[in-house]
Formats: sequence, C-alpha cells, structure tokens
Amino acid sequence: MEKLKNSFRFTRVILLIVLSIIFNSCLSGSHIDKELFYIPNGIKGNISILFNCKDGKPKKWKDGKRLYEIPISGVLKTQFKENTGYLLFKEKGGISHEVSRYREYAQFFYVDDNYKPVKKINYVPYFGPYYVSYLIKNQINVTGTNNVIGFGNGKEKYTSSDYLLFFGDTLDYKKVDLTNKTKQDWLRIENWDTYDYRNR
Repeated sequence: MEKLKNSFRFTRVILLIVLSIIFNSCLSGSHIDKELFYIPNGIKGNISILFNCKDGKPKKWKDGKRLYEIPISGVLKTQFKENTGYLLFKEKGGISHEVSRYREYAQFFYVDDNYKPVKKINYVPYFGPYYVSYLIKNQINVTGTNNVIGFGNGKEKYTSSDYLLFFGDTLDYKKVDLTNKTKQDWLRIENWDTYDYRNR
C-alpha cells in the first residue's frame, strides 16, 4: 500500500513538471521559430512569404532562425510551413515590451547582390498611433506580423505572411490590405524568382 502511495506521488510530481514545462514554453512563445528576412537593397512596398510551395526554395536556417532570402520580386516561395503561433506579453511592459518581443523573433536586413547584410531595417510589428514613436523618420521601416492569410485566383491558392516596407512615419493605409492582390502582385507571384520589383 505504501509503495502504491509513493508511486502515485512520484507520478503526480512528474506530471506537474511536464505541465509546467509545457505552460512555460507557451508563455515564452518558444514554439514559434525565430525568423531572419534578407531583402535585396532598394525594395520598398509589400513583401510576401508564400508557404508550403513544392516549387519553392528549400528550408534554410541561420543561427537557429528561419532564413528567408527574398528574391528581387519581393515574393518568396518557400517549402517552410506557416510559422503560426502567438506571443504573450506582460501587461506591465506595455507596448514597449510587445515591440521588443516581436523584434526578438523577427529581424529584417537589406542585403547586397551576394545576400550579405548591409543594413538592418527598423521593425515595428503594427502601424498605428500607439506605435508611431517606434518608427524612425527619414529611414525605411517595416511593419507586419507572422499572421497568415489565405488567397487565390481561381487557379492557385496560397497562404502567406506579408510585410510592408515604407519610408519614414507616414503610410498609405490602402496598402495595408494585403488580401486583395493586384495584377502586378500576381505577376510577381508567377515570376517570383525573376521579376524585378525594385524598378517599378
């Protein structure tokens, strides 16, 4: 009987440890892969990561982070699955804590023709009145999160995460709706590895 009680206590302790690890993992957001975005110098506007593409670039990692080497089209087809999940924020930290947490998980760089980083791009996860103070004037900023959208044109269907590179602290809000793809967007998707979005 005593052995049974000890066995039950041991099992309960192990269960509590396992649940604690899972809970802490969820709180830390560790189930989300960290990401590096390498963007050809000169690209502005919308960039898209299209996931689960059989004809996309193979998965690539750098320093334990997903590496997205964006082509000159601003559209990357990748064999990575969607990087879904969420980050939890401490209320005491407010927006500054939220912005710093997102910056831990996503970093953006302009790169040269050999995909060597030449300049870090200021990242602000959301564009809105509460986040304006995190933008840098007279410089390119990038906004967006790992939110995944689905879209199609009747022939093809994709899931993507989209980001917007823009100059300074003003933004045309019409550009924020990234679900409505234009003819140019579809041209970029169809010719994702050749279309030059820098000279539009």
